[in-house]
Amino acid sequence: MFHEQQEWVILGVTTDGGLFDVPNWPERLCGMLAEQGQDNRVSYSEYLHPVVINGIPSVVMLSRLEQDDPAACAIVKQFVAEHRLKTRSGRVGEATSRYPLVQSERREYIKW
Repeated sequence: MFHEQQEWVILGVTTDGGLFDVPNWPERLCGMLAEQGQDNRVSYSEYLHPVVINGIPSVVMLSRLEQDDPAACAIVKQFVAEHRLKTRSGRVGEATSRYPLVQSERREYIKW
């Protein structure tokens, strides 16, 4: 399913247009693959990163997760489906930081 895209964005917006108002959900979702270093700092996996896109808490997921860890990918997909979150393929826009803005008016949302 994910082979054509390098990454997916899970937005903190439900399919009916409301904000997904659960505190720290991106950090908690990404935390399942995070590691804690010797300095007690959390390092997120390369597969899942919490981001804020246009003021909306979101998560960027690399599509390689499905191939490298199918169980973790299934958990993410189940989370998205249960909470009816909008997802989209990739990020677009000019990179002003590590995670550029999503131009939501240029692409349609994808249902999983």
